[in-house]
Amino acid sequence: MKCNKCGFESERDFEYCMNCGTKAKDDKAVTVEAVSLNPAVDIVMPALKDKLFLVLCILMTTACALSLATSGMPLIYILITVFLWLTYADAQKGIVNEKHLQFISGTVYAQYIIANVVSIILLVCGVLFGILFEIVAENISFWKVFVEELEKNGLSLPNTSENIMSIYGILLSALFVFIAVIVLVFNLLGMRKIHRFAKSIYLGIVCQNSNFERPRTVKNWFIFIAVMSAITVLGNLTSFIAAITSVCTTAIMIIVAMLIDKYFVKEM
Repeated sequence: MKCNKCGFESERDFEYCMNCGTKAKDDKAVTVEAVSLNPAVDIVMPALKDKLFLVLCILMTTACALSLATSGMPLIYILITVFLWLTYADAQKGIVNEKHLQFISGTVYAQYIIANVVSIILLVCGVLFGILFEIVAENISFWKVFVEELEKNGLSLPNTSENIMSIYGILLSALFVFIAVIVLVFNLLGMRKIHRFAKSIYLGIVCQNSNFERPRTVKNWFIFIAVMSAITVLGNLTSFIAAITSVCTTAIMIIVAMLIDKYFVKEM
């Protein structure tokens, strides 16, 4: 407690100031300085109040708006944006709402599950396409017409259209399998750790535990995603909106990495 009259401070509550005798029950005389007893809150709260977190919310909103204006934005990203704003608003009131943090963790987990499902579907489709092309290569009339047109234009082809179909099937199958493996590996190595880190934040608030899940590794994954996103900017230069969306995504990943490094990695 701290006496407003003389400035005397004590770790214990007192009815009368031990220095000047001012009565503690007088609200104008004595104030109690709020001290958090939760070490997780002491780390998370400054991160949520940081101006970078506000910029993060603005960039997420911008990316969602641009995506909705073009090809659409998955519901999961809209939910993350909403919960980020709610979390920021609570932090401005001095509140760390573990429910909102839990919802953010839940949306990340949903993205993790969706990516796993997509990668498995791609893997199965890759195998099925390879088998399908081998089986029906001789019976697809449109393919034979396509091959005949190519031959009329003087292109060198294998002896039979079935061979071309087989090669095409193998390449398409390999492409699906390759994409599926890349998505699955990234998901298991990256998104899984990101989710576990997000989950450890809200669990830390609830259980008063500041042992967050591998923040340094998660920071590095966000940097990797930022680099990959920056590369996609080059591929989207023909579309202004798509390019700006990729730039926003890159900036989002960089800001998240900066916040993790500033408030979680350096506290380890």
